[in-house]
Amino acid sequence: NRWEPSLQDIKSKINSNTKMIILNYPNNPTGKILGDDLLDSIINVAKENNLYVLSDEIYSQYAYHMPYKSVASYEYERSIIAQSFSKSHAMTGFRIGYALAEKSIVKKMSKLQALCMTSVCDPVQYAAMRVLDEDVSENTLIIQKRLDALCKVLKETQLESVVPDGAMYVFCHLPDGLDGTVLAQKLLEHGVAVAPGEAFGQYRDYIRISACADIGQLNKGIKVISSVVNS
Repeated sequence: NRWEPSLQDIKSKINSNTKMIILNYPNNPTGKILGDDLLDSIINVAKENNLYVLSDEIYSQYAYHMPYKSVASYEYERSIIAQSFSKSHAMTGFRIGYALAEKSIVKKMSKLQALCMTSVCDPVQYAAMRVLDEDVSENTLIIQKRLDALCKVLKETQLESVVPDGAMYVFCHLPDGLDGTVLAQKLLEHGVAVAPGEAFGQYRDYIRISACADIGQLNKGIKVISSVVNS
């Protein structure tokens, strides 16, 4: 439960100016999924305080090690579910996603969107509509196998890591004295790219390693990371 917020902490941050609770689970960068009991309680708090709930569920396709419960399952009229084709359908470069919400909320979102940005181009929208009918389970299994292989080889290094509940990456704690941003820059010189923990918040001594490459490349990459960490 090292990455799980407490209900008391959530309640303590709610005041008369609070309008929305924002959730990001499966979480980026930790891969954490909230347990059903805590999620139930958060939705109840939202209902009691008439708050919107914005739930970023982009990585839900990769929930492996525990059951995943979408906020949509509560049918709470003030919930907004953010999704994307980038992860589930490997369409990162197309930059297209979608939201699920009550019609009245969608209408307001559409007005705001029209004022802030242009729409995704037509060919990309048609491509996204087409892939909605496609089975992406094989892609999910491929990422899961790569993630399992990555976690296995990480156990042989000095990097402290936790198997994510749902993700396509592993968030690793570095040995004492190492800075994630400095390490990421050094690794680039050796042809290996990782995301420094500082990009996600106060995680200076962490790095995030993606499991999207094939297993052979992942093994080579971890050897390089281990070598640089120990140098």
